[in-house]
Amino acid sequence: MEALPRPLLDVLRAARVKHFPKGQIILYEGDAFSDVFIIKKGAIKLYDIDEQGNEKILHIVANPAVIPYAFFSGNQASTRWYYTALTDCEVYVVEQDKLRELMNSDSRVAWALIGNFSQDVHELLLRLSSLGKSVAQDKLLVALRFLTVRHARERLGGWWRVRFAVNHQLLADMVGITRESTAVAMKDLQEKGITRNPRQTTLEINRDKLLATTIPSKAD
Repeated sequence: MEALPRPLLDVLRAARVKHFPKGQIILYEGDAFSDVFIIKKGAIKLYDIDEQGNEKILHIVANPAVIPYAFFSGNQASTRWYYTALTDCEVYVVEQDKLRELMNSDSRVAWALIGNFSQDVHELLLRLSSLGKSVAQDKLLVALRFLTVRHARERLGGWWRVRFAVNHQLLADMVGITRESTAVAMKDLQEKGITRNPRQTTLEINRDKLLATTIPSKAD
C-alpha cells in the first residue's frame, strides 16, 4: 500500500476492513451500492453466467483495484457483473461519495486509482480480442500473459508464479473453451517449457518463453 498517495492511505487506515472467504459472492449482478471496496489482499473474479449456468470469467482483480467497476461509470447505480472471492480476501469499505470527493480534490489519488483501472481494462481488452482466435492454445497464451503481468511474482530462473491456485477449469472459464481442450493445450505448453506445475494447482510461467511465443502489444 506504500505506493498509494498519502491522502488515500489515510482514508484506508481509517476504513472498515471486511473479510470474504474463498468462493463467497461479494456482489451480485444488479446490486445497488453506496459503498465501494478497495482490495487489500487476495484476488476477486468478475464473471457472467450464461443460459446454461456456466461461468464466463471476464476479469480477475487484486490490490489496489476498486470494485464494483460501476463506480467508474459515474451515474450508474448498480453492478453489471458478479464479483466473487477467488481467494480469501480482505477489502477496505469506503463510501463511494467520499472516495469520489477525494479523487476530485486530489489528482494524485485520481491518477493512482484510474491508472490501475486503465491497466486492468487494457489487459481485459487484450484477452477479449484473443477470444476470436480459433486455436485454443493461442487463447491460453494471452490468458497466461495476463496472469504473468497482473497476478504473478518472480521466482528464480525466469519463472513467474501465479499468486493463487490455477486449475484447468479456471483457465477454461477465462478463455471460453472446454476443460478437456484446456488440459490438452496446457500439456503441450508444459512440454515446450512455457509452463510448469511444482504442485497440482500451482502454476509457474516462463515469462521469456511466453513472450517469445506471443506477439506483444504496442502498449506493453
